[in-house]
Amino acid sequence: MSRNKCSKYFMLISLSCLLGLFLMGCAKEKNTDSVEGTTYTGTAQGYAGEVTVKVTVAKDGTINAIDVNAPDETKEVGGAAAPKIAKSIIADQSLAVDAVAGATITSNAVITATEAALKEAGVDTEALKKK
Repeated sequence: MSRNKCSKYFMLISLSCLLGLFLMGCAKEKNTDSVEGTTYTGTAQGYAGEVTVKVTVAKDGTINAIDVNAPDETKEVGGAAAPKIAKSIIADQSLAVDAVAGATITSNAVITATEAALKEAGVDTEALKKK
């Protein structure tokens, strides 16, 4: 093989390796912060439609995550309030959270749907209403 051909193969292999390293660096990292537990679903009537929540509960009954889907709620009012209520429930580990002013119906729907999901999980929701 001529020296010129060897140089071309070496360059091709080198560029392939560099491209491979670059693509490995661009690969999506594994999410190590994933929420552990079992997920339960609850629904309740909101202001303009159904509000659905997916609640992830740990074995000890801790509420790890609440994913709210409120597609029919007013985007700027109920749509904005729904995730705030979910965050409050998680932070306080309680269903006794304050509704967002101006979005009381949506707020109560998130709380009611979360309560339904927690009941399905076997969590004592009456205790969570007292906190």
